Parts: sequence; C-alpha cells; structure tokens
Amino acid sequence: MGATVFLETPMDDEESFECEEAKIIGDIVWATPADDGQERVIPLSNITGVTGDVVEQEIESLEAPGGRFTELVTDIC
Repeated sequence: MGATVFLETPMDDEESFECEEAKIIGDIVWATPADDGQERVIPLSNITGVTGDVVEQEIESLEAPGGRFTELVTDIC
C-alpha cells in the first residue's frame, strides 16, 4: 500500500510521486517518497490531489516551539 501525491507545480521535474505515506497537518503535506525515504514538506496550495488505499483522520496533540496544540491530522497510505 502507499499513496500518490499530485503536484500543481512540478518538483524535481515530477508532477506526481509515489510515497509510503502522506500526512496532512494544517496546510502542509508531509510525504515520504517510496524510492528514497527522505521526507518532503509541500504546501497544500501546491497539491492537486492525494490518493491512497487507507485514509485515517484524528485530532492529535503536536509539539511546537510555542508549546503544544491540537490539529486534525489526515494519514493517507
């Protein structure tokens, strides 16, 4: 299983890429490509779509420099 991320503006000459997991937190997509495992951080405004077999959503408590906050996190894999 995995996810496919589709980009509005290509990155590294790619309009889409396969990843192990894509996580949407706020207006940022955190994606771990299947080929190299190095996480990519992409603004949601540059994403035209994300597909995957499993979608899970939950409210998570996240740490930030200013303290802890809660955010809806969507995992797609």
